[in-house]
Amino acid sequence: MPSKNIWIALTIAIIWVVVLITSLGAAELTFGDEPVILRPAAIVNWFWGLLATVFVLRTTLFRRPEELGWGQTDAYPWITAVVGITWIIALLATNMAPEVVVNEDITVPIASIVAPPIAVAVTLYACDFLISGFASRKPLAEVVQYGEGSPDPADY
Repeated sequence: MPSKNIWIALTIAIIWVVVLITSLGAAELTFGDEPVILRPAAIVNWFWGLLATVFVLRTTLFRRPEELGWGQTDAYPWITAVVGITWIIALLATNMAPEVVVNEDITVPIASIVAPPIAVAVTLYACDFLISGFASRKPLAEVVQYGEGSPDPADY
């Protein structure tokens, strides 16, 4: 298994471990005279984890040869570090941020609802920026292997 696949797998594993931990220890949304208890993080975080996984795979493993950054391997450890730190911060925010109490009978865990979508947005931006950013530091001939059917360097 090439090292880039190990970095990608590690990045995705970090995302899903954080999703699992935040879903199991999610803060509760309570409302009503007889409290109705919901865990929004346990319900919705699986979607955010799936979306982040798709973004990581799309910007790293499934990048097309004509895209800038294709074949780039220097950025993968950085992607793992940035995405991992982002999701760990989302985990800490979800578990440690205070809940908003409205009218003494409604408790809303704002951080449990807001932190995962922010982590997904940072994941997409970080993956795309790091791949393209590292690729732009090298001459194009080193990034893209030219052959039949490859883009012409003059097009860039």
